[in-house]
Parts: sequence; structure tokens; C-alpha cells
Amino acid sequence: MSTTPVTSTSDKSAATPPRRPTPADIELLAFAQAAELTARDLYEQAVAEGAGGDQIASLVALAAHHDAYAQSLSALLGTDAPQSRNDELFSSLKSGFGSDTESTALAAHELENTLVVTHTDLLGRLDGTEGAALVASILIGESRHCAALAALAGKSPVDDIDLFLTTSDVESLAPQA
Repeated sequence: MSTTPVTSTSDKSAATPPRRPTPADIELLAFAQAAELTARDLYEQAVAEGAGGDQIASLVALAAHHDAYAQSLSALLGTDAPQSRNDELFSSLKSGFGSDTESTALAAHELENTLVVTHTDLLGRLDGTEGAALVASILIGESRHCAALAALAGKSPVDDIDLFLTTSDVESLAPQA
């Protein structure tokens, strides 16, 4: 019986990905932070307009989640964090975040679905492992937001599968290379 150690046949010359964000990552993560601050502000606008009814705490919680995501991105980016929302995106979506809870829930579902697609796109483009891990964790939360918003809008994901479970028509907001 041989005691020769088994060696891996994997390519040992393959580069290990960087831990910290690269300059290209910083641009993408800064975009993600601005998108999260935009989502926070949209939910806060809906609450200020009177949306939510018995479920106002849900909208407040969603705003807080996006604020927490933005703060996490800020911690990773440090002085490179923009610390401001994307005003163009906010202006294009704000009409859907008014006083009507069902309309707000539908607009919010569309927003969350778009953020899921956007963060999935970002995840595939990030080089640094810290940024990728953070975006992946945000992505999981936003996916859960989609299901919660379907319920808040009074829709069944089973009955409205085309509207609430597909993202095939949704495009990423992320800046392209």
C-alpha cells in the first residue's frame, strides 16, 4: 500500500480572485448603493403618501431593509460610496409609489424584481469576493421581498405566475461595460 499523497489535478496557475473590490467593482457597487437608496426613498414616499393601511409596517420594514443594504455597501466602499440615491431612477418610478396600497405593492414588486435582475447581473460581473458576497446576500433579501409584495397586493404567486414569478422581461439597471 502506497503512502504517496494525492495531488490535485486542478490548474494551480489560475488566479485567485481579489478579496477587496477592484476599481471596476467600486463603480458597480456604488451604482448598487444608489439603487438601494432610491428604493428606500420610494418606500418612504409611499408611506408619507398614506400607502400601507394595515400593512404600513411592511412598507416601513422594506424601506429599512434597503437602507441597511445601502449602509452595508457604504461600509464596503468607504469613501467611494456615493451616499445618494439615483435621482433619475427615483423620478421614473415615484408615480407608482403613492397612497394606494395595492398600486404601490405592484410598483414595488416590479422594483424588487428589477433589483433582483440587476443584482444578479452585478454578481456575475464583480471580481472581488467581498463585494460579490455582499451583493449575493442582498439579492436573497430582495427575492423574498417579491413574494411578500405579491401577498400585499392581494395576488397569489400561483394564480399570477406570469406576473409574479418570472423575470424574463425585466432588464438590469446596472451600467454596462
